[in-house]
Amino acid sequence: MKLRHAELIAIGTELLDPWHPETNGSYLSRRLGEIGIAVRFRVIVGDDVRDLEEAIRTALRRSTLVITTGGLGPTIDDRTRETVAGILGRPLSEDPAIAASLEERYARVGLRMSDGARRQAGVPRGAEVLPNRRGSAPGLVLREGGTTIVLLPGVPAEMRQMVEDSVLSRLTPGTARIARRTLLIAGMSESEVDRRLEPVARDAEAPGWTILASPGRVSIHLSETVDRGAAPRRIERAEERIREILGASVFGVDDDTMEAVVGRLLQGAGGTVAVAESMTGGGVARAITNVPGSSRYFVGGIVCYSDRVKRRAVGVRPETIRAHGAVSEKAAAEMASGVRRRMGATWGLAVTGFAGPGAGAGRSAGEVFVSVRGPRVARVESLSFPGDRAAVRRRAVIGSLDLLRRLLMGAAR
Repeated sequence: MKLRHAELIAIGTELLDPWHPETNGSYLSRRLGEIGIAVRFRVIVGDDVRDLEEAIRTALRRSTLVITTGGLGPTIDDRTRETVAGILGRPLSEDPAIAASLEERYARVGLRMSDGARRQAGVPRGAEVLPNRRGSAPGLVLREGGTTIVLLPGVPAEMRQMVEDSVLSRLTPGTARIARRTLLIAGMSESEVDRRLEPVARDAEAPGWTILASPGRVSIHLSETVDRGAAPRRIERAEERIREILGASVFGVDDDTMEAVVGRLLQGAGGTVAVAESMTGGGVARAITNVPGSSRYFVGGIVCYSDRVKRRAVGVRPETIRAHGAVSEKAAAEMASGVRRRMGATWGLAVTGFAGPGAGAGRSAGEVFVSVRGPRVARVESLSFPGDRAAVRRRAVIGSLDLLRRLLMGAAR
């Protein structure tokens, strides 16, 4: 088995600051790995021409496939095509078809094309032009000796479309590919997952293994190099053992989200859900409605932040709040029952708690009560989440949906 190797260069000064994470490289690493091209280097460089030139020259010395993202647009700091053309000694000339397309694009919105925008029509001698269906800047493919250089826009939607449309088909795949699978786990800490899965990870036949944690979930990333067309047997065996050990705590695979999994279960059962939220402030409803088609099973939600709204909107009894507090098992149970009844849903889901930094007398930040009420089901769980206010709220959203998921799975059996 043989993998080819690539280098990725993400271009843009904004990618070096704390507010703009670089995501194109992750997508490219995955798609290239699927056709047997492993990424050896990922570089981020700003828009300074000297730095950009150094990064590209270094990549050309050590890699046979170089893919750049960014720096192809109309602004003064977009210098990728000029820099690459200069390094390779390939003069730029204006492509009439690209220029005409740009002029038409600007005319459609009532604008005159600037000189900067016209620079996007510059093509180095011998380059192949890649059409951009989602934006203005075309991509370019150049070959220099045994090296292939691909220049792509930095806008993720444009870059991904061009990769799928034009780039992958132009690359020579390796005789092997990198198979990947991610298993998503809820309701367990990273340390507990790691402890229980240690025998699987230490197995001599285990695939590549990485465990990562984020608020509300743990992910196990599995990878394996296999012949093209062959099944990833090590991954499959590891996944089978992980599911045997963790059971229903494994809620999804790869790009699944908790809210999408819950939606599929609701649709499969022909059920609907309504939510009553306090501390999450609408986060559960927001997560559910992020899923396309959620109108088929989501009835609605009530953010009942104050005690008065808990009483009036979802029917929490005043004596419950006096005796047990608005953050309590009793209050959560009445919220779930009330929202289910008042909205006519199959399932009622409620969450109340202390997100922090403060909490009620004798209580602690991160203390959360989740309740689900459904056909012949009435469940309340007390949960405790670590982290700051944002992390607690995120964990509460996933934790509440996870309880609903587990009960839906039980109801389906």
